[in-house]
Amino acid sequence: MEILQTQTRPGLSGTALKLAACITMLIDHIGASCIEATYGVAYRTPPQIVQLDLVLRLIGRLAFPIFCFLLVEGFVHTHDVKKYLGRMVLFGLVSEIPYDLAFFRSPFDPSQQNVYWTLALGVLAMAGLKRFETQSGAVGWQGYVCAGGCALAALLANTDYNAIGVIIICALYLTRTNRKWQCLAGALLFMFELTAPLAFVLVWFYNGQRGACSPLQKKAFYWFYPVHLLVLAGITNLLL
Repeated sequence: MEILQTQTRPGLSGTALKLAACITMLIDHIGASCIEATYGVAYRTPPQIVQLDLVLRLIGRLAFPIFCFLLVEGFVHTHDVKKYLGRMVLFGLVSEIPYDLAFFRSPFDPSQQNVYWTLALGVLAMAGLKRFETQSGAVGWQGYVCAGGCALAALLANTDYNAIGVIIICALYLTRTNRKWQCLAGALLFMFELTAPLAFVLVWFYNGQRGACSPLQKKAFYWFYPVHLLVLAGITNLLL
């Protein structure tokens, strides 16, 4: 995701936040795929496994809020919104089979769609809000209608985090000029998950800089999602 230039100020760079989001997402998905998809809700699941899963999922709740924040930063600073949206759609397509295999043990499960579709609809919603911004920065009603339509699409398609994910992305976009209000809005909207608001402690220390990130590393961040899901799918379906 395009953020800013190289890191020159104290604090966490965009690259550091991406690393934190990827690591916590991996931890979360180990619980969701290797434990929950394997044991399900079986009443004989060992209590140690249940406790381990709880710890993994609590840590993992930090990932999506950070990705939402980075998506807003990427949208604000990208030079080509269509290309930015296209990448989200492309990786949504690439990730769907690994996602279904990792969490539903099937190459095709229409019941839920992967998070890239939520991010894509978030980009589309922000584009609608931006399209109908006035010179004073206020958003016209048409922009909110566009954003609402994207949230509804996420709900109907049952994307990961569905409508609330799109709504939170829009809230972070609308409060982007004030970090304090942005963090407060994000933390409040994520209160339905116990540890997710803590992600905005990291966001608070974001220094506005991209940080060291080569073109290869940039591609790796995009590919991390489908690749790690494919690995977890292999573990879940073949080894466990």
